Amino acid sequence: MAGHVRQMTRRLVKSFWFLLALLFLLEAWLWDLVRPVIAAVIRLIPYEAFKAALARGIARLPAALVIFVFVLPDALSYPVQFFALWMVAEGAVISGTVLFIIAKAFGLIGTLILFEVCHEKLEELAWYRWVAGQFTKARAWARHQVEPALVQFRHFRSQIESELTSRFGRGGVLAHMRRLRARLMRKAGRVP
Repeated sequence: MAGHVRQMTRRLVKSFWFLLALLFLLEAWLWDLVRPVIAAVIRLIPYEAFKAALARGIARLPAALVIFVFVLPDALSYPVQFFALWMVAEGAVISGTVLFIIAKAFGLIGTLILFEVCHEKLEELAWYRWVAGQFTKARAWARHQVEPALVQFRHFRSQIESELTSRFGRGGVLAHMRRLRARLMRKAGRVP
């Protein structure tokens, strides 16, 4: 009985770590996905003079204070995000959701701008370098945890695609449904 409990506990712990790794990778993937979009939006805004002035101001600050400047946009967007969530809870789902997305976008854009400007200064802090290194290690660990499942998923997906192609021909299910619809419409006397 004790062996069974130990085995079950091991499975639960392994599942917990797998789920945590998956969530971490999802968050990192979303950040990687959103970051170029935000960078493209930022490039559309003529803010080079502002960025240069900001960089000069940050260069004068001690590295320990720069961290507070770096988190400022995100911290300022939290009250608006909480208000948006309150709006959703009160029934204003669409306007609350839109407000939440706008507040989150402004927080991310501000954080991205400041990360670009503050990164060199933050690198002066030993603990920041350590945290950035730990984040890189955590990302590698998460990929290592999830990779076997991804390999199985890719294999399973390729098997399904092969099966669908063999059953429905080129183009898969949707092409087969279009052909079937066209055939039925021809039989009914309505040419598509």
